[in-house]
Amino acid sequence: MFRTAAFAVMCMFFAAPAVVAQEAFDRDFQTYTPRVTPTRIDSADAPVIDGKLDDDAWAKATVLTEFYQVEPEIAYPDVETRVYLAHDENNLYVGVYAYDDEVENIFATILERDGQVWRDDMLRFYIDPFDTGISGFGFDVNALGARAERLVQANRPPVDEWDTIWDSAGQIVEDGWTAELVIPFRSLSFDPGGDGWGLMITRERSHKAQEIRWAAIDQSVNKFGFSRAGRLEGITDINRGHGLDVQLQAGVTANRDWTEPRDDDVRLEPSANIAYKITPSMTGLLTLNTDFSDTPLDARQINTGRFSLFFPETRDFFLQDAAFFEFGGQTFTRGSQSVRAMSNVPNGQPFFSRRIGIVNGERVKIRGGLKLSGEAGGFEIGALTARTGEAQGIDSQTLSVARIATDLGRQHRVGIIATHGDPTGRTDNTVAGVDYLYQTPSFLGGSRMQTDVYYLLSSSSTRGDDSSFGFRSDYQGDALAGGIEFRQIGDDFAPALGFVNRAGTRNYSAAINRRLRQGPDWMRWWQFGTRHEYITDLDGRMETRRNELVAGLQTRWTDDLTLSLSDERQVIFTPFSLPGGLVVPVGSYDNDGATLTFQSSLTRPYGTKLELSHQDFYGGDSTKFASDFLYRPNARIDLRASYSIEAISVPAGDVDVQIGSVNTVFNLSPDLSISTQTQYDNISHSLSFFGRVNWELRPQTELFIGLGHGAIIEGDDFRSNFRSVQTSAIIRLGNTFRF
Repeated sequence: MFRTAAFAVMCMFFAAPAVVAQEAFDRDFQTYTPRVTPTRIDSADAPVIDGKLDDDAWAKATVLTEFYQVEPEIAYPDVETRVYLAHDENNLYVGVYAYDDEVENIFATILERDGQVWRDDMLRFYIDPFDTGISGFGFDVNALGARAERLVQANRPPVDEWDTIWDSAGQIVEDGWTAELVIPFRSLSFDPGGDGWGLMITRERSHKAQEIRWAAIDQSVNKFGFSRAGRLEGITDINRGHGLDVQLQAGVTANRDWTEPRDDDVRLEPSANIAYKITPSMTGLLTLNTDFSDTPLDARQINTGRFSLFFPETRDFFLQDAAFFEFGGQTFTRGSQSVRAMSNVPNGQPFFSRRIGIVNGERVKIRGGLKLSGEAGGFEIGALTARTGEAQGIDSQTLSVARIATDLGRQHRVGIIATHGDPTGRTDNTVAGVDYLYQTPSFLGGSRMQTDVYYLLSSSSTRGDDSSFGFRSDYQGDALAGGIEFRQIGDDFAPALGFVNRAGTRNYSAAINRRLRQGPDWMRWWQFGTRHEYITDLDGRMETRRNELVAGLQTRWTDDLTLSLSDERQVIFTPFSLPGGLVVPVGSYDNDGATLTFQSSLTRPYGTKLELSHQDFYGGDSTKFASDFLYRPNARIDLRASYSIEAISVPAGDVDVQIGSVNTVFNLSPDLSISTQTQYDNISHSLSFFGRVNWELRPQTELFIGLGHGAIIEGDDFRSNFRSVQTSAIIRLGNTFRF
């Protein structure tokens, strides 16, 4: 049956696509590169950032009006968009007038600073100051003036945790909405000798499910990337100041350990981050007693497989300049648009920043560190050395990483990486590697193609030397997309500052996807594809084989429905345990299954994601149901809940794995919010709560209040089985001084 379905899918790849009416344009969008030079104004004429566009500066500003609709189809927009650009010696100013003929339907439901403003009617202003074509900074503002900044790195999903100093305001008016942004040049790293920056401006008209762009008028081009960006030119003679930012924080923390005898602890926790721009494009940072108290809880996961889980980095300190430390292009991350079959993407990653300050799942103090990031002489440089504190019987450790990359023209990039140190102190560990990236925005006259190749060598005092190498090549078209990949990880490849959870393997994978757009009817597009993965040990013995057929559709309102059918075999050479202590013995297992997923539009005030799957599972079966619910009745309240249950039945016994969470956000203003996270699972019986108050008194001053509580709940009677483990509280005031 699977082979018959696969044959049918492959035949459909060559089927003629649906005929979609296209408008005639005067532009050749394959070569179209718009350019803009902001008007220079005097600092005394700088606009007041109140969202009203009534300052004289906007009458002098350069105005952009040539925008094109890209989604759901390429067309002239139904409504006008005007973007105003000006600058003085200190700041870049952006004004937005987003006209709309359905003002009453404008989505304006996010008020939270760094909230998911992309759910609303909003504008993205993304710049690539180094003109790399792959990385930069993103500034998002919605119709209410709520703002969020993002770090864009190597055509991957943006990093929302990145923060810098800037400001915005907005308002809904009778014929649309307006907004104003101010971006200080001191908040950016850039190349002062360059001939311009990459610029992407995108309007999301969410209530109509429309995407309107200034550049990259191509549905296959990632709106978060810069491969086909426009040009921002003529910004010269700006005041960079002395390039010194001093962030001082002082917090009072209180902790209670509820185990007998109880232990209470109250401490003053000062911290500092001192950044100095050695050049406009190179920043040095000294961190002392680094504060991570505002880091959110990790999303709860329970391991129902053979290999350790991967938890992404969420700490702002490591995300600020993360792009400068990235290695291997898209090899070790899931691209924002790529089609991928490899199931264990991070495996073999040489540098994983969570290894610094987290040991065996427990936080360890970072007493101090030095970081260098930026561009010099055509080379992008990222270097970090940190000294951790003592914990869990582990002595203080010095951990280091360095990364250098350079572009060879617009399409080639080469780089090296090196790490040294072991967070546990058990080994003397060093890793060195080299990578190469090739990309073209129009492969054979079509869409974007990227190829990444890497080689790594680890040296350990206990395991000796071993290597890892691989490549990935993918074509990211809209109508046709696909990729192939190979990766080998040696038995003793052991990057102590990286991530490896399945050594001694060769992984071969390939994927292809066909999308057919359907024009202006209820269905925006439908698609189908195949995914294939084959994993062996280094002697060529098969460990995993997985073939998957995937079909899906998206409605005009951006609701998504996906069905996947999988043919999977797992060969187990060493027994392992599932939750509940259920042992899976040595053997060969057919784990065939099916998964149905529905995700409603993310732009509505309410929504859900539902997933139902069933598969044969190591001689038994597994049925999983996962649900996420969102409700935003207005701009001040954001409620989310998720629940999943996986019923596993194997010859060794049965177990149900349940995970639940509730997140709330209450926005009192764009600068003041109260949020909570609550999580529980029935395997560890652990309940976690974290409440936060974030108040941005002004762009450079913040007050943070946090309360965390951990407990164990075993049994059905909540009152009698609730056992507190630890409580912590903090109040912290921070300010950034700029010189």
